[in-house]
Amino acid sequence: MMEAKNLDAETLNENDVFVGKDVLELLSSSMYVNPLSIFREYVQNATDAIDDAVAAGLLPSIKAGCVEINLDHIDRRVVIRDNGVGVSNADFPTRMLSFGASTKRGTDARGFRGVGRLSALGYVQQLVFRSRAHGDTKVLEASWDGRVVKRLLAAPDGKSDLRSIVKEAVTLKRLDPDEYPTHFFEVELIKPRRIANDRLLNETEIGAYIGQVCPCPFSPEFEFGQEITQLLEPLGRAGKSYNIHINAAEEPVYRPYRNKVDYSDTKSAALHSLKSFQIESIDGGVAAVGWLIHHDYQGAIPVSQGVRGLRARVGNIQVGHDRLFLEVFPEDRFCSWTIGEVHVLDGRVVPNGRRDEFESNAHLDNIIAHLRPVGAEVARECRTSSQKRNRLKTFELAADKIYEKLEVLKQGAVSQRYAKSIKEEIGALLSEMRKATEFDLFDDEDRGVLRSQLRKIENAVDAHTTKIEGDIFDNLPKNKRSTYKEVFDLIYDCSANQVAAKSLIDRMLDRLSRS
Repeated sequence: MMEAKNLDAETLNENDVFVGKDVLELLSSSMYVNPLSIFREYVQNATDAIDDAVAAGLLPSIKAGCVEINLDHIDRRVVIRDNGVGVSNADFPTRMLSFGASTKRGTDARGFRGVGRLSALGYVQQLVFRSRAHGDTKVLEASWDGRVVKRLLAAPDGKSDLRSIVKEAVTLKRLDPDEYPTHFFEVELIKPRRIANDRLLNETEIGAYIGQVCPCPFSPEFEFGQEITQLLEPLGRAGKSYNIHINAAEEPVYRPYRNKVDYSDTKSAALHSLKSFQIESIDGGVAAVGWLIHHDYQGAIPVSQGVRGLRARVGNIQVGHDRLFLEVFPEDRFCSWTIGEVHVLDGRVVPNGRRDEFESNAHLDNIIAHLRPVGAEVARECRTSSQKRNRLKTFELAADKIYEKLEVLKQGAVSQRYAKSIKEEIGALLSEMRKATEFDLFDDEDRGVLRSQLRKIENAVDAHTTKIEGDIFDNLPKNKRSTYKEVFDLIYDCSANQVAAKSLIDRMLDRLSRS
């Protein structure tokens, strides 16, 4: 056997470490597939800065903090500014030119990887950062030329490194501070690409995205908003919300939750009860706190409502999409029937770099295991609602058929034999309706409404079944009356639509009466 040789240890020189230019492409383009996610990254940084400003005494509370998003369609510019703590002149160059070296790591800040700052670089011609901290005499600006970055990244030169691209693509300036706040940070997106429906300058799409994903307040009109806020307030950043205004709108962007869900222009369902839950961590702490809102569960909630799914949030910012916890439901379809959120508090459950999922580990598995009973509860509610709707549909269809058959009896054009069969059918339908009112899943209020409707129908039946036919045949020869009745019986028997059959016979009777 050959013996391993001992090699003398060599000290690495820092010049031996080479960071290729493709790293920049990964950070600025590949990580952010959805263009709107750049607003999440910048709002996330803004909310952390506002928290720091409150902690430093620069703002009295987070309610005094503000994130402004201004869209200029003419010059094609987007400016996102916050009145947070800002970045000091001394730290600005290093902070703006660092990659993956966030000072937030190890804190409870929402962002900690230090890469989200460049999320817009792949979508704009120019990306500009400006800031000053309290006491600074200048505003500093760092400007990235996106066109230069793309040109250098596309070059077949494998020797270019990250440092050389930054040197050529980034410009640092000192600006006169007179036109700027005493402490702030802003990002300017210059000439964003026209993507799909010009999403990066589309106020409607931006507002809808921010309302779902970012830590916005609930609408004052949302009746469960205050209760949810009180549930989350003791949980630190998970319970904080911030004023985010688009184009100087008087009202901030609100979360999309309302008091009802619109399934279509004619079909909606009211939200009727809130349930909260808590998930214990592996070592006995609190891993997550969540809430569900029960409603009528009429089917899959349209995506356009912005509320469907059991959604995950960390620091009150959404992670992933509305199907992130799909696996906790007994059937996939019930996920889209759900309205609820899970606020993850366990710091060991970490969003991945894209923030579209969590990094897989035992602590995430623990949360998912505890969510399975929640998914099962939603499934029971969905099935119960479906059964109730089926019974209500049976009741309503039976009522409609009874009224149709009563109209046939009131017409008085059928034979006694056929009239007797109609009354027997009405009796069977009434029995079916009585059975529906006794369905054990109906509550007392629902059952009372159905019984009231049933009594009204029974009274109508009693009033109209005592007289089988009127005087419509009085002006016809007696020897032809039975023939006409047999014909009318056949029309009703052979018609799939009783209403259409009655309308036809009414016209025939009118013609006969005038002949």
